[in-house]
Amino acid sequence: MAKEIVCPKCGGLTPDARFCKHCGEHLHTCVSCGAKMSIDAQYCTECGIELTQAEKVLEVEAGPKAYARYGPSLIPRDILIEGEEPLFETRPVLWLQLMPPIVFIIVGVGILIAAYFPLRVTGILYGCGGVFLVGMLWAFLAWNRWRHTIFAATNFRVLRQTGITNKSYVDCPLRSVHNINLDISMWGRINRFGTLRISGGGVDIEWESIDEPREAHKILNQIVEQYRRQTL
Repeated sequence: MAKEIVCPKCGGLTPDARFCKHCGEHLHTCVSCGAKMSIDAQYCTECGIELTQAEKVLEVEAGPKAYARYGPSLIPRDILIEGEEPLFETRPVLWLQLMPPIVFIIVGVGILIAAYFPLRVTGILYGCGGVFLVGMLWAFLAWNRWRHTIFAATNFRVLRQTGITNKSYVDCPLRSVHNINLDISMWGRINRFGTLRISGGGVDIEWESIDEPREAHKILNQIVEQYRRQTL
C-alpha cells in the first residue's frame, strides 16, 4: 500500500508525492530526514533544519524538468531507501543507439540492389529481405537496451542502471563524489550530446551520450553542493 502523509497546508492525507491530491500544494522533501513539507516552509517540521531558497529552486527545477521527457520517474521505487527521492534522471540519446542498425540496413540493402541489376539473380532480392530483418532485430535490441538504461541522481546518491533481464546497478553516495567530468566531442557539440564521468569512493560511473550534457553537469553539481551544505 502506498505511503500517505499529512499535507501541511490542508491537513488531508495524500500519497507521498510531489503534490497534494486535495489542494495541489507543492510538497518539498527535506534532504536531511526525508520529511514532506510545504514548498514555502523555511524550516523542516520534523528535524528543524533550515531550508535555503537554493534548495527549493533545485527541488522545483531539477526534478520535474528531468521527468518531463520520460514520465513521472524512471527509477524503480524498490531500490530507493527511506527518505530517498529522485532529483534528476536521463538516458543516452536514442538515435545514437539506433544509428548502427539503420546504417547496416541502408548499406546492406544498397549493396545487394546494386549487385542485382548486373547479375539478375533472384536470390539477391531474398538477401535484401534477410538484411532488413537482421537490421530490424538489431534495432529492436538496441531500443530495448536503451529503454532499460537509466542515469539518475537522488538526494543521497548518483546511480546507473543497465540490463534488460539481468539488472546491473552502480551507485556512488553524494558524500563520496569527488569529480564530475564532462566530455563533449566535436560530433557531440554539433548534435548536443556528451558524456558525464562521476568518480569518488573508488567507484567510477559513466553517463555516456546523454542529451544536453552541460545542463546535466550543472544540475548534478548543484545536487552534490546542496548535499554538502546540508551535512556541514
